[in-house]
Formats: sequence, C-alpha cells, structure tokens
Amino acid sequence: MKKLILFALISLFVLPPAAHAESREVQITDTMHRNFDGLFRNDDLANEIAVGGKLWSLIFSIDSTPRIWVIDAALIEDITAMTEPYELRDGTKVDASTDAVAYLAQLKKVTRNAQVIALPYGNPDPELARELASSELNFYYKTAQTRLATALGRPVRSEPLAAWSKGRTYFSEELRNRYATNRKAITALATVVDPSELADIRAQLGRVMSPLLSKTDRSYFSFNATQEVFKYKERLKIFPGKYQLTSAKSKLPITLANGYDSLVKVNLNLNPGSSRISVDDVKEIVLEPKSKTQISVPIEIFAPGQTYITAQFVNAEGRLIGDPVELSLNLTVIDSRVAWFTTGAAVLLFLAAVTQSVRRVRRARK
Repeated sequence: MKKLILFALISLFVLPPAAHAESREVQITDTMHRNFDGLFRNDDLANEIAVGGKLWSLIFSIDSTPRIWVIDAALIEDITAMTEPYELRDGTKVDASTDAVAYLAQLKKVTRNAQVIALPYGNPDPELARELASSELNFYYKTAQTRLATALGRPVRSEPLAAWSKGRTYFSEELRNRYATNRKAITALATVVDPSELADIRAQLGRVMSPLLSKTDRSYFSFNATQEVFKYKERLKIFPGKYQLTSAKSKLPITLANGYDSLVKVNLNLNPGSSRISVDDVKEIVLEPKSKTQISVPIEIFAPGQTYITAQFVNAEGRLIGDPVELSLNLTVIDSRVAWFTTGAAVLLFLAAVTQSVRRVRRARK
C-alpha cells in the first residue's frame, strides 16, 4: 500500500501533465447580402442562420474545443439588420427574424470568454486593398474592430499584420478604376462634410474586394457601389439651368443644395465657356444643413450669342468636389462699347450718304 501511494506521488510530480487541446480557428464570414442602399439582394442569409444552415452550424456546436473566432463585422451588421423588419431588392417586405435574434445571442454566448479577431470590414483581400489604397485598409481594420466590439458588447482584437484573412481576389482594370473613382469621390466629400456622415459608405466600398464574391457578384456590387456614391455626391449639388441674360452687367442666380446633416463650407469654381462673358469664382459659401441656397453671381457680357459656364465645388485647398455642372446662357445684349461703336459707324454712314446725295443734286442742277 505504501508503494502504491509513493508511486502516485512520484507520478504527480514527475510525469508530464496532459497536453491541453489547441484552440481551433472559426471564421464567421460570408458573401455580400445587402446592396449599398441597405436593401437585401435576396433572402439567402435567412437560410444560412436558420437551424442547420451554414452559419448556424458554426456556432451551435456541442464541440467543446477552445476556439479563436475570426469575424467579419459587416456580416454581423447584416444579421443585425434582420432583427427588425427589412426589405428585399424586389420590394418584398420581410418580418423581423427570430433566427437572427437567436443567432446573435448565441454568438455573444460562445465568444464571451474566447479570443475574438476582427477581420477588416467587409473581409476584403488585404493584399489587394493595400495595393490599391493602404490608408483605406487601415480604415477598414479600425472600423471593423469598433463595430464588432459594439455588436458583441466586449473588446475584440484587430491584427493587420497577422494572416487571418483567407483567399485572394482578382480585380480587373475596370474594377480597379471604378473603386479608385468611388473612393476618391468620398474622400473628397469628407474634406467639407462631417466624416461621420460618410463613414458607412466609405467602409462599405471595401466589401467588393471580398474573396468570397463570385465574378458576377463582384461586378454587380461594384456597379451598385457607383450608384450609391453618385447619391452621396448629389447631396451636395449645383443645380444646372438655362439663363436668358439681357443686360451687359447681370446677376446670375445659382441654386446650391446641401442634403447632409452638417454645415458645409465650400468655394465655387466658375469657368466661362467663351470670351463673350466674364465671371469670377465665389469664395467661402456657407450651406446650412438640409438646405437649398440661391446665390447671385455678377457676370459681365461683351457680345451676344450662346455660351455656358462650368460650375464645380472646391474645398479651401482647391480640391475638386463632386461633378462639374453646365449652366447654359443665351445672351441677347450688346456691350455698351460695341453699341457706341455700332451707333457711331451708322451715323458716319448716314452722313456719307447725305453728302453723296447733295453732290448728286448739285451735279444735276448744273
């Protein structure tokens, strides 16, 4: 008996402890389900989070192996949107999903005491994103970390230097140009508009670089992104118009709109389309939130005819914002200097004609 006790004590201190099970990585990612305007393209996500679905199976498991959860915050926001009534692209109205509520509750439960890593927002291919715009990739990481921590109600990690993202994305030249154009349009707006009003569309742009998108889906969502960016540009708008001007020195009424919730300060570049007119830029225009403003711009006319002015917003540093707008002008006035010259010439011609007539009369009498 003493030998058995001695052997047990020796085993306790000498034999190596049982190896701990290694943590298993679980990725909570998926393709895009919502358009850039917030409408769901279809209702496929409802099936994936329902009992037996692909995403359901990842978190409703009896496996007790420790996990490292690697999560795309954009997907969690898609599921969160389903906890309230939502709408599909075809106009179908869908009731709030009880499966979405259950899914989020279970996700919070299984990640409560585990390691959680936030992928860059929208799960873009980091290598491609870094090549196209490294500053935007940093923004995707920071946005994802903040939003995922809010969704789960706990701190999460963001590790840009680690290889948590899976898969590569091929971007054609057309897609690269479209992404660059959309990104530059939003970052230009952010120089005069409160950046918080543009944070969502800015983050969403990264989703088109997700490796989980098919070629067809990538083209679809890339075009959809361009449509949504156009809406954002249209919130800060110069209204085009056709003007009839009848005075040599006139006031050109130009209507401007600010559809954002924040006050905007901009300059207005005005480029005449010909030498028939002269017009100056307008500096330090203040546009109140959710407002339309009409400004009167002095314009000088030198000759009649058809011409135009190209108008475009610029910021204080001279960076162009939004798209240029054409203002069409029909000029029916003659400059006073031209009028004096024309009148003088007419008088001279009249006097010459009278003189000629007098000479003829005199010759006839002789």
